[in-house]
Amino acid sequence: MSQPLWLVSEPIQSLLRLVVDRLDAAEVRGAEKAQSIALGERTWPTLYQASFESTKEELWEHVIDMCRWGWFDVRPSTAGRSLSGYSQAPRLTVINVAAVREAVNRPTRAKGAGELWREAVAAYLQASTESKRTATGYCIEIEGRSPRDIVECLNQLPGLADSGMLLREVSSRLFWGMSKVLDSRQALVAAVLGLDECPFPESPIQLQVMLPTGQMQGVLFIENLMSFEKAIRSGSSVYQGLALVYASGFKATAKRLRSAQGVSLFYARQGSLAAISHETFEKWLFSDSPSLPAWFWGDLDWSGMRILRTLRETFREVGAWEPGYAPMRAILLDGRGHQPEAADKRGQQPLASTGCGYADAQLLPLLGRGFVDQELFSL
Repeated sequence: MSQPLWLVSEPIQSLLRLVVDRLDAAEVRGAEKAQSIALGERTWPTLYQASFESTKEELWEHVIDMCRWGWFDVRPSTAGRSLSGYSQAPRLTVINVAAVREAVNRPTRAKGAGELWREAVAAYLQASTESKRTATGYCIEIEGRSPRDIVECLNQLPGLADSGMLLREVSSRLFWGMSKVLDSRQALVAAVLGLDECPFPESPIQLQVMLPTGQMQGVLFIENLMSFEKAIRSGSSVYQGLALVYASGFKATAKRLRSAQGVSLFYARQGSLAAISHETFEKWLFSDSPSLPAWFWGDLDWSGMRILRTLRETFREVGAWEPGYAPMRAILLDGRGHQPEAADKRGQQPLASTGCGYADAQLLPLLGRGFVDQELFSL
């Protein structure tokens, strides 16, 4: 049957696309067929919002024609015999799915990435049913690689379980040299291996430390590299007795900092290099029982305060360092801070509390006035 020109017109195509969308949704739900579609202003506005009755009748006549071809069934049946049948709150049911799909050039439903991933896991992952259920929640997409290709890579994990490799090494080995595929997917790795925890550690955090030459009296985390470099070279008495640690933003808040396997330590030559100093610092770092007070000093803005709060989740003893923040606070009180938009900090979100008494009482209330960057100061 040669198709009439009206079949490719936008008003009819919009109706057919709606029908195919409903067919696709039904298939995703696992239904055998789509429910009938109620026609009205919401579902087919081109007809129901037309200015002239003649336009409505012409469009409805095309629907009657498609019913005559066996594409649709319309209810009530009287609507299919009248040019004004659109006014009878009609409902369409698809009879010839293939023909309707062909009319909009969508012969099959395009499956989403998540659905393709679930199918590949179910068909090809060599793991228990429970493990497969967990794996379906960790969809991996790699351009140029099919879900089956990726699942087959995961099937190679058992051969690396006892290798002692880092997580990113494993990722590089499995996924065509890409090292970050398994980042934040440790639960997927554990499920594939049938283990409670992922056996591959993350890359150790590189921590830069300057130890005091005398007795160690505390630890100071410093957010910005420039401020850390200025501090270790200053010789100021304000840092006396403190181990200075470069804490690069949120990276320094990772819980693996308190594990010897999770951190690589680099000691600055400007401070003590004595073995006893190293021992004292590392005993504090890797102990859950704080033996030294600790502080954090960074930018006086919402991001810096959020680092303090998150850092306290790993180091309960950490508080805001008053010698560093007091002069920054004075700048805000004097109205000399900068506004977020002046330093490209528009995206920073306010924080209700950090858990540190000094920060919550003296610093957070001032952040509505502006921000102050740590690099401004040399103590």
